[in-house]
Amino acid sequence: MKIIAIVCMVGWFAEVQASDKQGITLKGRVRVEGTGENVAFATITLQDDSAKMITKLASDEAGRFTLKLEKAGKYVLLLSAVGYSATEKDFVVEEGLSSKDIGVIEMKEGVELKEVTVSAQKPLIKSDPDKLVYSIESDPDAKTNTLLEIIRKVPLLSVDAEDNVTLNGQSNYKVLVNGKSSSLMSNNFKEVIKSMPANSIKDIEVITNPSSKYEAEGVGGIINIITARNTNNGYTGSIGANADSRGGYGTNAYISANINKFSFSTNVYMNNYRQPETESFSERENLDRDQLHFVDGNSRSKFRGSGNSLNFEAGYEVDTFNLISASAWGYFGSQKSENVSVNETRSIDNDPVQRYKSTYNNKNGYGYLSGNVDYQRSFPKKDKTFTASYKLDYNPDNSNYNNEIDGEINYMSYLQKSDNNSLGQTHTFQLDYFDPLSEKHQVEAGVKAIYRRNFSETDIMRFDSTSPDWYEDLDRLNDLDYDQYVMGAYGGYLFKLKKLTLKSGARVEYTWNDGVFKSKVNTKFENTFFNVIPYINFTWSLKPTQTIKASYTQRLYRPGIWLLNPYVNDVNPMDISYGNPELDAEVAHSFNATYSNFSQKFNVNLSLNAAFTNDAIERYSFVDDQGVQHSTYDNIGNNQRYGANIYASYRPSGKINVYLNTRLNYSIIEASNELNRSNNGFNAGGNLGARFVFWKGGSVSANMGGSTPWIMLQGKRSGYYYTQVGISQKFLKDKMDVGCYISDPFWNKVYYKTDIDDPKYTMHSESYRYGQTVRLSITWRFGKMNTQVKKARRGITNDDQRDSGGEGGEGGGGGS
Repeated sequence: MKIIAIVCMVGWFAEVQASDKQGITLKGRVRVEGTGENVAFATITLQDDSAKMITKLASDEAGRFTLKLEKAGKYVLLLSAVGYSATEKDFVVEEGLSSKDIGVIEMKEGVELKEVTVSAQKPLIKSDPDKLVYSIESDPDAKTNTLLEIIRKVPLLSVDAEDNVTLNGQSNYKVLVNGKSSSLMSNNFKEVIKSMPANSIKDIEVITNPSSKYEAEGVGGIINIITARNTNNGYTGSIGANADSRGGYGTNAYISANINKFSFSTNVYMNNYRQPETESFSERENLDRDQLHFVDGNSRSKFRGSGNSLNFEAGYEVDTFNLISASAWGYFGSQKSENVSVNETRSIDNDPVQRYKSTYNNKNGYGYLSGNVDYQRSFPKKDKTFTASYKLDYNPDNSNYNNEIDGEINYMSYLQKSDNNSLGQTHTFQLDYFDPLSEKHQVEAGVKAIYRRNFSETDIMRFDSTSPDWYEDLDRLNDLDYDQYVMGAYGGYLFKLKKLTLKSGARVEYTWNDGVFKSKVNTKFENTFFNVIPYINFTWSLKPTQTIKASYTQRLYRPGIWLLNPYVNDVNPMDISYGNPELDAEVAHSFNATYSNFSQKFNVNLSLNAAFTNDAIERYSFVDDQGVQHSTYDNIGNNQRYGANIYASYRPSGKINVYLNTRLNYSIIEASNELNRSNNGFNAGGNLGARFVFWKGGSVSANMGGSTPWIMLQGKRSGYYYTQVGISQKFLKDKMDVGCYISDPFWNKVYYKTDIDDPKYTMHSESYRYGQTVRLSITWRFGKMNTQVKKARRGITNDDQRDSGGEGGEGGGGGS
């Protein structure tokens, strides 16, 4: 709190010392010649009589504009807008005036110029025919916050109490980085976004119904994270640091430069985090057993970890029509955890049957390295391109643990240690062709070939009373060697007619899998899939700022190694988990309807969606004859999901911004196997926040949110709630940002729980996380540029594989 007070005092002092310049107020209005209709968001550039640009801004929805002049003199206004001819107006401001109204400026319809660029206040939200774009670089809170906190504001996205992200209320989506697949993001999404500074990101694209050019993977849709790139000639960069009250800290740096035809940008960051010791407990009742009737567990755990990332892009313009670009993105993280638990089993008469204490230490190292090279051939016809691309992905995941079981009542004591090494490699080749045939017609087509190589190897050693030395436990041998081949082709067509845009296409994919599950007896499995995936999208522009969209497509889920890996996680011998190497792909039918009204001051997005999935991959649990709970995955779900989302924000000026992001979902989940279970119910949640500029260079923000419980096949998971308040201040001519944020200032502990209700057993568990965390962040920017790194407009996008559902590694055995 002292830090916040100091920042407030510094901001107040800066405001008091600032000298306000009155200047001359200039105002006017832009209308259509002949009709008198207003021209919304026309780009207005002010120049002096020497043609030097003074400022640039956009008119509001009613065509009005207001700007400040420092002195009297001769000036020129240049006006441009989509669908209108460029307009120029000369005027003179006489000495002694405090304001001047230049009246109505008329623009002539008929000549369409390039897309309007608004420099004065870039909108936070933009709606394209098949996606929503949230501009993080336009959000002032991004300068001193992590990506996780900003994602809470993005329409259609939600963050729960355990920092898991959902899209349209679903966890089975795909994550891309700059339009390219990222297994790390899919498997460790929440760990990465907690470490990643938001100012390293330019935009977040939310694609609910992806078009045919994307692989058909991801029922919930696609989250595409666009990293920050240079926008000007010369060089520019930034460095930053942050620390929190738990002992976590991080640094980040960004630099980009342009040298003749060669340009590059690099973004690097590192982060260390700590979670203080927390406690949890679980209570299970086995309804069909008298001897092993009650199973209780109490545990204490803590962990710490680190993450390091490097992002690099470069481009070389051979000539006007030939461009070579390359990029690489890597992330390597590690985590260490310690856990002490006591588990007890009692009879139906509440008599102790067995009890043991477990002391567990785990080290996990994971990473992702991706590199691609693109060649783009352009043509004299604008936007016509041919692109050839190659992409390599390398995804290691290694973990080892030591577990000491101390039997106290009727349970054998033993020591166990395990090393699990898993690796995924992907080679992708792709050709893309795009041709804008005319202003009304566009076509695109492409082919792709993917080869995936995955394996998992585990060594489990054990020491107990049956042997004087450590020995390899062959009963727990469960390795995996798995290859996947995908061939795909797509075609798309776009038609524009006045206010109507129709986008349609289809994708054909053939997949075959070849794998070996290695245990005491090796099991070979093979399967093939052939899918034709249609896509259609209608967009109707009511006004330049208002659109209605309706779309339909199918989406596939091919299980990734995290779900296939049969590695058995038996750290808690009474509660084990593992993957299923015999999983098949699932197919979902997805429908979406959206109304959007995005302007500079007011944004609203209303969305209705539905998805129907057969043979869905569901996580489920059962109890064996020994009272041990098993958790794994299978194609047993027949699911229906209906949802509504409302996003609204109001930004009347650069000093006030208020937003609301809320959702309501209804889910029906049915199991087709021997479980013979079904569940249904509503889930509602959302986020509310505001940011205010109370003094020069300073701002205060507040955010809050929550959710009702989530429906699962065999029960429900706890809802959540959170609050955050923060303050930031600019220094050194706005080149330095200092921020201080407090998470959950009103709660020391935030609790959440899970309930499972099965005909054979019930279970209740509770845990908590700590609140009242203070984080301090500082960022300094430098340099000056004039042009952007050139890269191929098209490239490889592998979004066809489902891993852990975007929940940060909540997989089965999968080397978790």
